[in-house]
Amino acid sequence: MAYKRIVVATDGSSTAETAERIAIALARSTKGTLSIVHVFTDRARADAAVARAVALAEERQVKHEIVLADGDPADAIMGIADERDAEIIVTGSRGLFKSEQLIGSVVRKVVNNAPCDVLLTRPREDPATVGEAPYHRILLATDGSATADRAARKGFALAKRLAASVALVFVGHPKTGELVLADTAATIGEGAPADQMILEGEPGETIIGTAREHRFDLVIVGNKGMAGARAAILGSVPREIAEFAPCDVLVARTIAQNLSEIQPGEGGIVATGDHKVAVYRRPDGAVVTISAKCTHMGCTVKWNAADKVWDCPCHGSRYTPTGEVINGPAERALAPAEL
Repeated sequence: MAYKRIVVATDGSSTAETAERIAIALARSTKGTLSIVHVFTDRARADAAVARAVALAEERQVKHEIVLADGDPADAIMGIADERDAEIIVTGSRGLFKSEQLIGSVVRKVVNNAPCDVLLTRPREDPATVGEAPYHRILLATDGSATADRAARKGFALAKRLAASVALVFVGHPKTGELVLADTAATIGEGAPADQMILEGEPGETIIGTAREHRFDLVIVGNKGMAGARAAILGSVPREIAEFAPCDVLVARTIAQNLSEIQPGEGGIVATGDHKVAVYRRPDGAVVTISAKCTHMGCTVKWNAADKVWDCPCHGSRYTPTGEVINGPAERALAPAEL
């Protein structure tokens, strides 16, 4: 993903400067548009709160806009991102108000409910050290799920754009890890990262410890399990990493996919109402929509970016991008569906 529509949330504080600089670097690398968002409690101070970010964007010749809003900060930030069909929200991880410590209530609400990816930045001792490529060593955490595959593809695309090195990590049984990492590398396709780590232990703690030990400057995880009552009761690995990792964390929204995210020649699963639709965008931009349920036993298919096909993760059935059967045990094509 190119991240061409970027929202950066700032209160003008010193801790927000890192987020501003990283957002500007991302927008510059993609030739994207940056929305500089400030949710004010005092309108008279709002212009001053965005002044530094505006000056930096102008200096770096980044196309930008200023968006000032009042009301609930988290709701305003997410609403602005939704209105602009933003692909990522960049924000500091210590809260948008001085009283918030670690991940404050505003940032936590944004991470849990944002309509797009969220990049949490840790404050730098000297924010000016953030360069054109803000990340050099990226850690992609995966559990082998379809949602983790999406996060891995997003992370690898970002790493390629920034010319950063990438490592894949799986925490769990070694034999399972071998299969998961091989499958993830195949999903990413040609150029998949060679560095792969299979570790044992508690997933959140292990990934956080690995990021610290090997000095990664960005960890990427999917947001599966971060929202809703289940996450509140059980907690989640992504939530733990977002809160306690020693470096920046990109939480990739993977549970639902927007039609706009699917590029020509690619496929993805889009949630609509109470069902999921497999969507393929032809190279000419035309959209094909088919049922995401495998016709064998009803499992949800997933897009294989390497081979440009739909795969059933349960029993190995494979379909063409438009739903015709390539390999069984499925015998019938995926049925047409509507979004």
